[in-house]
Amino acid sequence: MEEKNKALVRELYSSFNQRDDCRIVQLLSQDIRWNQMDGFPGRGRCVGITEVLGHVFAGLRSEWTDWQSVANDFFADGDTVFVKGYYSGTHRVTRKAFKVPFIGEYRIEKGRISEFNQFTDTFRIVQAMVAG
Repeated sequence: MEEKNKALVRELYSSFNQRDDCRIVQLLSQDIRWNQMDGFPGRGRCVGITEVLGHVFAGLRSEWTDWQSVANDFFADGDTVFVKGYYSGTHRVTRKAFKVPFIGEYRIEKGRISEFNQFTDTFRIVQAMVAG
């Protein structure tokens, strides 16, 4: 089961980077709880696929020219998958780039991702968003 859960989360990253929203909808539970850190673009808690796609993913795609969420390592413990990787991008307005490590925690229920919790250094991302 743990290998299946890791494969599910791997597919989410692949689908996001390919901008395959149809597949993303199939991977997330309808009432997903998506929790991002303060300081992160689109920060806060989103509930439901519509909010995640419209507020989080669409925002990243529109505000950054080359946003990447690169997942390097996957660790599973039962129905929880932890991902270690990095975010990078160049802000469309300031043209400033950044690259920061992250840890993502994913909860799996009934074969779909039901919760995401993010852990990352938001300071460097905010610096890229501020002109000057």
